[in-house]
Amino acid sequence: MSYFTAVLAQSDDEYRALDYDVRDAADLDDLLETMRNGGEGDGEAVAVIEHEDEWFALVRLTAADEVKVFLSDVHAVADSPFAELFVDYLDSQDDEYEADEDAYPADGEEADGDDDAAEDEVEEVPMLDLEDDAEWSGDADIFADLGVPAEELVEQSRTHASDPARVVAHVGEEAGFADRLEAAR
Repeated sequence: MSYFTAVLAQSDDEYRALDYDVRDAADLDDLLETMRNGGEGDGEAVAVIEHEDEWFALVRLTAADEVKVFLSDVHAVADSPFAELFVDYLDSQDDEYEADEDAYPADGEEADGDDDAAEDEVEEVPMLDLEDDAEWSGDADIFADLGVPAEELVEQSRTHASDPARVVAHVGEEAGFADRLEAAR
């Protein structure tokens, strides 16, 4: 299995790939410094790391210099060469998401609503056999302001756990960096 990494910086309302391998970052601060220096003006930057058929990580540096990180499988990241990069995010989900369990239902559970009415309408659908220990971590709302709500990112990560590139491509389409990401592949 191989890794794919890319750093994309926004310039003039479109993204461009930076000539930088995320594996060269000593830690997250080092990666963020490269992301800050790679864009022009008030643009954003995104770093993508994918481990084929297993997990992905997204790092977003907003125009307001806000840092958001999402890891699709904290346990797999912890066992990877990128563990040091994401050491602050290896404790699984942020407390704010754990406190609101209804917002991010576990597999097979319904979100907020009338459970009795939902039971009548829900048809059993066979679920994919996902890793039982797969837990996301970080900021599920990383791209909420660009069209990917936290609930959707979490659901996509669970549903397509064995195809991280598919989830990242979907996020890229909504956030506006899909074309440059595909060109970097």
